[in-house]
Amino acid sequence: MEISVLVVDDDDDIAMLLVSSLDRAGIVAGRAGNGREAVERVVADHPCVVLMDWMMPGTDGIQAAREIRAAGIPQPHIIMLTARVHSSDREEALRAGVDEVVAKPFRPREIVAHVKELLAAVA
Repeated sequence: MEISVLVVDDDDDIAMLLVSSLDRAGIVAGRAGNGREAVERVVADHPCVVLMDWMMPGTDGIQAAREIRAAGIPQPHIIMLTARVHSSDREEALRAGVDEVVAKPFRPREIVAHVKELLAAVA
């Protein structure tokens, strides 16, 4: 089954909350537990949207975003979900190729509604 959204977070509770919220909205979502796995899944599955945590062990979300942007593949819309909300952090994320930065904590319904808008725009 083709996924539309890839959720990338090393926190199982957050990841499963997002995946189940997307699923209830009829959006097929996959999951990756770290940045390295995220890059591999994006290259293999070509999701339209990536919801990615910044701070993960090993390859963090910033490095993963850089690698995704450097890959010669259809490019997903990357939304960084993070507790790092200073303007310098936001600028670093945007320079790495992130499209949007959303502060944690977030409301899952708002994330799902935004993802629906993004998917409708590419349909």
